[in-house]
Amino acid sequence: MDTATESSLHPVKTPAHDGIDGVAWGYRFSEAGVGEILQGPALREALEKQETWLWLNFDLADDRAGAAIALLPHLPQGALAMLRSADDRQQIDGFGQVIAGVVADYERSDRPSEKLIVRWNFVMTRCAFLSACRRPSHALTQVRSDLQSGRRLPNVLALFHAVIQELAAAISLVLNELGAKLNEMEERSLDQKEIGSDVLGQARRRLIRVRRQAVPLRGVLIHMLNERPYWFDEDAIAECQRVAARMDALVDDLESLQERARALQDELKAREAEKTNKRLTVLAISSALLLPPTFITGVFGMNVAGLPFQENAYGFWVACGLMAASVIGMLVVLRRIKLV
Repeated sequence: MDTATESSLHPVKTPAHDGIDGVAWGYRFSEAGVGEILQGPALREALEKQETWLWLNFDLADDRAGAAIALLPHLPQGALAMLRSADDRQQIDGFGQVIAGVVADYERSDRPSEKLIVRWNFVMTRCAFLSACRRPSHALTQVRSDLQSGRRLPNVLALFHAVIQELAAAISLVLNELGAKLNEMEERSLDQKEIGSDVLGQARRRLIRVRRQAVPLRGVLIHMLNERPYWFDEDAIAECQRVAARMDALVDDLESLQERARALQDELKAREAEKTNKRLTVLAISSALLLPPTFITGVFGMNVAGLPFQENAYGFWVACGLMAASVIGMLVVLRRIKLV
């Protein structure tokens, strides 16, 4: 087995400065899983000694972060490149005993929004979890806040699963909000009230955005299980399967909401078609009723000799009576064919 890929972040030849450039935060974890925040010289010393596992989060908006990542030793170049990558595609890849990938997360805000997506890259080894992003992410920041509140994470996989669980919780929150909107629209539909096509279209658009995030993330988890390194023990595999199962459940909920949205869209189209048909029916009936009087007026309006009632003093009223009779006759015909 290649020692270079099995170990990670062994004694580091860092540049001549107190800390590590581009690191937004760093934690050292005890055997009990208690996280201790490290800064400056203490962070560099922890990297050099590597007595316990670490979590380093790099700020890619800092121009120095890329160079600092490139100096990390005993990591495959492909993994380091993925950690610095600006690729927006969610993915995961194995480099021997090192796992690297890209995950789509929500940007840190009071309420997760599928419009505000930020990607964070990660490299995971048996004794280190390295993450990097350009803007604060919801899941990473939330786990860091939990650590400051006393949460314990016994190993690297526990940290990764905690981050994914926070991301799943945020996706679930967005789906619950969209589900409530669909419930409201369904109630309005049952009450025969108007449903705004723009409101429904916006909900469907949001569901599509969530799908673009959730489905690839499920694929990332499945791929990680298939390409797991040797340091994944049975408990770790079981936990990965549990997290993947939760993502499966979220994707199922998402597909259910999309089906409901499509059903509402079909009902909305059916209602619009029904309204159009009613308007066309009214127009057709009006045209049918006006056709006989129009014919009669056309006949009496011909500028030819020999037209009846020309010399009759009541000719005009006779013509009016004929038109009225034709309208009544047409109404009888329409009733017989059940159009009115």
